[in-house]
Amino acid sequence: MQNTPSLFARKLRDWRLTSGTHGRLTQEQLAERLGVSVEAIGKYERSLSFIRGDLEHRLAESLGWTRSEILACRADWQARQQGGKAGGYRLLDAALSETLFGGDWAAIGRAGTDLAKRAFGPLPPELSVCDDTLVPVYEAFPDHWGLVLQEDQMVGKWAVFFLTPEDEALFRSGRLIETDLTIDRFHRPLLPGTYFGYCPVLIVLPGHEAAATLLLSSFVQFLENLAAREVFLHGLGTISCSQGGDQICRDLGMTRLCDYFVSPDYGVWTLPGAAIARSIFTRRSPRLAALYADMFPPRP
Repeated sequence: MQNTPSLFARKLRDWRLTSGTHGRLTQEQLAERLGVSVEAIGKYERSLSFIRGDLEHRLAESLGWTRSEILACRADWQARQQGGKAGGYRLLDAALSETLFGGDWAAIGRAGTDLAKRAFGPLPPELSVCDDTLVPVYEAFPDHWGLVLQEDQMVGKWAVFFLTPEDEALFRSGRLIETDLTIDRFHRPLLPGTYFGYCPVLIVLPGHEAAATLLLSSFVQFLENLAAREVFLHGLGTISCSQGGDQICRDLGMTRLCDYFVSPDYGVWTLPGAAIARSIFTRRSPRLAALYADMFPPRP
């Protein structure tokens, strides 16, 4: 959402609160480390400004940030400054959903399923993109998925919903039938704890790879919002249906569990909670990395 803190603000504040001698630095100490004023740090953390280009190198030299992390923060900041656009890309937020869809989340859900149909083409019945099944779920859980648009066309999407233990067992055996997952078989965690997240769709249309930065940022925000309620994923799973899907799973550090029962060309992939703590998601959020490391400490 555009009214959420910038990626730079979140990362900088998370770093400051987790990197001092006693678990946190003051804004004054961080300002001294970066060679900027305390007022500048305050503006950074309130998403009012971004570090000057000639000072970006200090994020790497003084804070240990990687070049990819700095570039992601810069791209996110530029997108915000352009009204959510970066190279023509923008993340669907509350204001944009109102402008384009009149705030109708069912209509947005149908547009999202249309994107999946364009991206995947024909699928076996067990995985077919069914509006009757998915649109009510998207409408009921609007915070469990993200969309990226170029102009007014959707070009990227992620979605994650929580499975019951019974459906998690079906997934792990390679026999989950996605079209059977009606809204009553998903749930929203009310209590702190660990849950299994199922990703029915992760799409970046060919030629729109730059949209992945915004998609990734929105998913990290989703994980951060969950962690703020002490809700964590003990596993994240998906079913790949193409070579491109396999590659995305590998890029995310997922492990292939087994073949999906309809065809050996379809794979069942997971990322356990301990691996999330070292994943591309937590590398964008030191605070999230620390919380997941505490929840899923490495085995001796």
